[in-house]
Amino acid sequence: MMGDRPDTAKVKALLHSMVTLKQAGVKVGIPKENNPRKDGLPLGNAGLMQLHEYGGDVHIPEHTVSITRRIRADGTFAYSGQFRKNGNFQTFHQVPAHTVRIPERSIFRYTFHQNDYFRKEMAVRATAVLNGTITVDEAMTLVGSRVRRKLRASFADGHLKPNEDWAIREKGGKDEPLIASRDMYESITFITDTGGTSK
Repeated sequence: MMGDRPDTAKVKALLHSMVTLKQAGVKVGIPKENNPRKDGLPLGNAGLMQLHEYGGDVHIPEHTVSITRRIRADGTFAYSGQFRKNGNFQTFHQVPAHTVRIPERSIFRYTFHQNDYFRKEMAVRATAVLNGTITVDEAMTLVGSRVRRKLRASFADGHLKPNEDWAIREKGGKDEPLIASRDMYESITFITDTGGTSK
């Protein structure tokens, strides 16, 4: 009757996998090291993402801006006097304090509430761990990678409120909300609770 007894090594491995799975998880978002923006905006990627996620008012204090244009040798404006990054004539203008209304453009809530894809993904990976085909860390990395991919895809899937006309002009005619510099898009990552390092 020895053949009817379960293999204790397999049972121990299964129990270990179950305990490890119960303690494992994935955190998805913008970690501290990805918060600084390339454009130096003090709010950072996480703060800016939160502002867009829920919408809100931003108070812009009075400040001075410089406008650069190009002037021809005869003293007339080139390019119909349009602003240029590389010009040869610069003026300074005082901008009064004002408030800008940022509309709600949810990325996280929209992605997580649209379907139960992530629960199914986690169930598939947990089954693979219990079957011994992948490790818990591999499972969490796969889940984190899929969640990050879905979040990033939601930037361009068409659900975001379009930019205002002034924002489209500022972006050179492009109506791509939240993705002008790709800072926030690229800052979204994940951390597996089993390893604790950003992926």
